[in-house]
Amino acid sequence: MNENLLKQCQEKLREELAHTRASFVLDLKANTNPVILALAELLENTAPSDWIDSINEKICPSQFPNYQRLVQLEAALCQIDIGQFGFCCDCEQEIEDSLLIKDPATQRCSQCCPVVVIKEI
Repeated sequence: MNENLLKQCQEKLREELAHTRASFVLDLKANTNPVILALAELLENTAPSDWIDSINEKICPSQFPNYQRLVQLEAALCQIDIGQFGFCCDCEQEIEDSLLIKDPATQRCSQCCPVVVIKEI
Protein backbone atom coordinates (compact mmCIF):
# COMPACT_ATOMS: atom_id res chain seq x y z
CA MET A 1 0.00 0.00 0.00
CA ASN A 2 1.33 3.39 -0.86
CA GLU A 3 2.00 5.94 1.87
CA ASN A 4 -0.47 8.47 0.44
CA LEU A 5 -3.37 6.02 0.62
CA LEU A 6 -2.39 4.99 4.12
CA LYS A 7 -2.41 8.62 5.31
CA GLN A 8 -5.73 9.26 3.55
CA CYS A 9 -7.30 6.22 5.22
CA GLN A 10 -5.86 7.11 8.62
CA GLU A 11 -7.28 10.64 8.45
CA LYS A 12 -10.67 9.38 7.32
CA LEU A 13 -10.72 6.84 10.16
CA ARG A 14 -9.81 9.45 12.77
CA GLU A 15 -12.49 11.85 11.55
CA GLU A 16 -15.17 9.19 11.52
CA LEU A 17 -14.06 7.91 14.91
CA ALA A 18 -14.47 11.35 16.50
CA HIS A 19 -17.94 11.69 14.96
CA THR A 20 -18.94 8.15 15.96
CA ARG A 21 -17.79 8.65 19.55
CA ALA A 22 -19.90 11.81 19.85
CA SER A 23 -22.93 10.11 18.29
CA PHE A 24 -22.53 7.10 20.56
CA VAL A 25 -22.56 9.22 23.71
CA LEU A 26 -25.64 11.06 22.47
CA ASP A 27 -27.36 7.71 21.83
CA LEU A 28 -26.52 6.59 25.35
CA LYS A 29 -27.83 9.83 26.86
CA ALA A 30 -31.11 9.40 24.99
CA ASN A 31 -31.70 6.08 26.76
CA THR A 32 -33.83 5.95 29.90
CA ASN A 33 -32.00 3.02 31.49
CA PRO A 34 -30.01 4.34 34.50
CA VAL A 35 -27.14 1.93 33.80
CA ILE A 36 -26.83 3.24 30.24
CA LEU A 37 -27.02 6.85 31.45
CA ALA A 38 -24.25 6.13 33.97
CA LEU A 39 -22.16 4.66 31.16
CA ALA A 40 -22.58 7.87 29.14
CA GLU A 41 -21.33 9.88 32.09
CA LEU A 42 -18.43 7.46 32.62
CA LEU A 43 -17.37 7.75 28.98
CA GLU A 44 -17.42 11.53 29.13
CA ASN A 45 -14.83 11.27 31.92
CA THR A 46 -12.77 8.48 30.36
CA ALA A 47 -9.99 8.77 27.78
CA PRO A 48 -11.36 7.66 24.40
CA SER A 49 -8.61 5.08 24.11
CA ASP A 50 -10.14 3.29 27.12
CA TRP A 51 -13.74 3.35 25.89
CA ILE A 52 -13.95 -0.17 24.48
CA ASP A 53 -12.81 -1.68 27.80
CA SER A 54 -15.29 0.53 29.69
CA ILE A 55 -18.17 -0.37 27.38
CA ASN A 56 -17.76 -4.13 27.05
CA GLU A 57 -20.30 -6.09 29.08
CA LYS A 58 -22.32 -2.96 29.91
CA ILE A 59 -24.47 -2.76 26.78
CA CYS A 60 -26.12 -4.97 24.23
CA PRO A 61 -24.18 -4.04 21.06
CA SER A 62 -27.20 -4.61 18.82
CA GLN A 63 -29.01 -1.79 20.64
CA PHE A 64 -26.34 0.71 19.63
CA PRO A 65 -25.21 0.46 15.99
CA ASN A 66 -22.64 3.19 16.62
CA TYR A 67 -20.88 0.85 19.04
CA GLN A 68 -20.22 -1.74 16.33
CA ARG A 69 -18.80 0.95 14.07
CA LEU A 70 -16.73 2.31 16.95
CA VAL A 71 -15.13 -1.11 17.39
CA GLN A 72 -14.42 -1.38 13.65
CA LEU A 73 -12.80 2.05 13.53
CA GLU A 74 -10.69 1.39 16.63
CA ALA A 75 -9.55 -1.94 15.14
CA ALA A 76 -8.52 -0.34 11.85
CA LEU A 77 -6.51 2.38 13.61
CA CYS A 78 -4.84 -0.25 15.78
CA GLN A 79 -3.93 -2.20 12.64
CA ILE A 80 -2.26 0.92 11.24
CA ASP A 81 -0.25 1.25 14.45
CA ILE A 82 1.02 -2.33 14.26
CA GLY A 83 1.59 -2.39 10.49
CA GLN A 84 -1.24 -4.79 9.63
CA PHE A 85 -3.62 -2.31 8.01
CA GLY A 86 -4.92 -3.21 4.57
CA PHE A 87 -4.55 -6.97 4.91
CA CYS A 88 -7.53 -9.31 4.77
CA CYS A 89 -8.33 -10.90 8.13
CA ASP A 90 -9.19 -14.19 6.40
CA CYS A 91 -6.62 -14.78 3.66
CA GLU A 92 -4.02 -12.18 4.73
CA GLN A 93 -3.73 -10.83 1.18
CA GLU A 94 -3.84 -7.08 0.54
CA ILE A 95 -7.30 -5.56 0.50
CA GLU A 96 -7.99 -3.74 -2.77
CA ASP A 97 -7.34 0.01 -2.64
CA SER A 98 -10.84 0.72 -3.97
CA LEU A 99 -12.40 -1.05 -0.97
CA LEU A 100 -10.20 0.81 1.50
CA ILE A 101 -11.03 4.12 -0.14
CA LYS A 102 -14.76 3.41 0.24
CA ASP A 103 -14.42 2.17 3.83
CA PRO A 104 -10.99 2.19 5.45
CA ALA A 105 -12.33 0.02 8.30
CA THR A 106 -13.03 -2.88 5.96
CA GLN A 107 -11.44 -6.13 7.09
CA ARG A 108 -11.80 -8.39 4.06
CA CYS A 109 -10.71 -8.40 0.43
CA SER A 110 -13.23 -8.85 -2.37
CA GLN A 111 -12.41 -12.56 -2.67
CA CYS A 112 -13.22 -13.29 0.99
CA CYS A 113 -16.21 -10.98 1.16
CA PRO A 114 -17.67 -10.80 -2.36
CA VAL A 115 -20.76 -8.92 -1.20
CA VAL A 116 -19.28 -5.77 0.28
CA VAL A 117 -21.61 -3.49 2.19
CA ILE A 118 -20.32 0.06 2.12
CA LYS A 119 -21.37 2.36 4.96
CA GLU A 120 -22.63 5.69 3.71
CA ILE A 121 -21.08 8.58 5.60
